[in-house]
Amino acid sequence: MHRIVQIVAFVCLMLIGSMGAKAQQSLVVVSNIYPPYVTEDVQNSFLPALFDEIGKEMGVRFEFKILPWLRCEQQVENHDAWGAIPYRKTEDREKTFAFSEPIYLQDSHFFGYDADGHKPRATFDELTDLRGYRIGGINGYYYEPWFEQAGLDVDYANSEEQNFRRLKAGRIDLFSTATTMGWHQIKNLFPPEEAAHFYTLDKPLVEGAGLYLMTAQTFPQNDVLLKRFNVALNTVKTTGTYGELVEKFGLKLRY
Repeated sequence: MHRIVQIVAFVCLMLIGSMGAKAQQSLVVVSNIYPPYVTEDVQNSFLPALFDEIGKEMGVRFEFKILPWLRCEQQVENHDAWGAIPYRKTEDREKTFAFSEPIYLQDSHFFGYDADGHKPRATFDELTDLRGYRIGGINGYYYEPWFEQAGLDVDYANSEEQNFRRLKAGRIDLFSTATTMGWHQIKNLFPPEEAAHFYTLDKPLVEGAGLYLMTAQTFPQNDVLLKRFNVALNTVKTTGTYGELVEKFGLKLRY
């Protein structure tokens, strides 16, 4: 009789453990390589590490997939992924997508390159002031409608690396991207003597704007998931874990 009780207890424990394992929800999050936030060593970079901590608070497991930016947006819209990071809010996007609280704040500047140090640097109050310059851009980025409305001459590529190499080669005059990420890319792509010839325009294209998790408004129970995510994100910030990750990955604490 005692042996039977032991067997029944063991089976019950196995069932409970199995149910607990199944209870942890898995959510797919897509991104592109976007150093220093998402690097080639995906799991050992800032945003995936941050999402690991958020997942612990939410009781979910985040599965990361690396895709081109346009496919990231399509995956979210088609519900093949719950969310995409890091994205900015725009009026057009808010018609279709929902956004978390900011996961990081950053500026974006126009970068230029001048090998001789004599080329006059562009200035602008409005984007229309940059007409006549050859602007580099990335397909699917938030600024596409801004540049189109301003009537700028824009040549789109698929990555930051392509644009920085085109800047150095003189094929474009200016390229806008997140300032922290831009300098990180430059220092990794070029030797110091070449990196020293890159510069940014004084006025940012975007100042202190948030980077967000972007989800589809129509994703099942999306409102509930986003609320849980925001609560977990706030917990990670208030406990000091967020600050520790920012320091670990060499970023600035801004939120």
